[in-house]
Amino acid sequence: MAYDHGKFDPARSEFQHLAQRGHAGAEFMLGAMYFYGKGVQRNDAIAAIWFHKAAIKGNPSGQLAFGSLHIRGLGVRQDLVKAYGWLTVAANHAIPGLQQQALALRDEAARLMQPGEVADAKRWASGFEAKTAGLTLK
Repeated sequence: MAYDHGKFDPARSEFQHLAQRGHAGAEFMLGAMYFYGKGVQRNDAIAAIWFHKAAIKGNPSGQLAFGSLHIRGLGVRQDLVKAYGWLTVAANHAIPGLQQQALALRDEAARLMQPGEVADAKRWASGFEAKTAGLTLK
């Protein structure tokens, strides 16, 4: 794969081609390219857009990334309830290593939250999962 070999221009073109067809993994990778500045100028706002597209399609990496942006307010307004919610959803569907990362970030968000906000975030996460039950990734 071009990305793995540091060939970011062809990788970006391929990811954009796939993302235009709704491929959640490609959307996540475009977000990562913008977040880390790989082959593009670093831009947290554009990264957030791509991470969000992947997240709403059920991509756990996109969910984790989008949630973590909300903790720090990178590319989005800081929102600890959204952060906790997205990180909960990511943890519920991620592979073990990614799951541990999502849980650690979720705990970080919880330490910064006001009383009652955790319950709001849990309700949001449950609602999101109920709405997207049965969603199949491309």
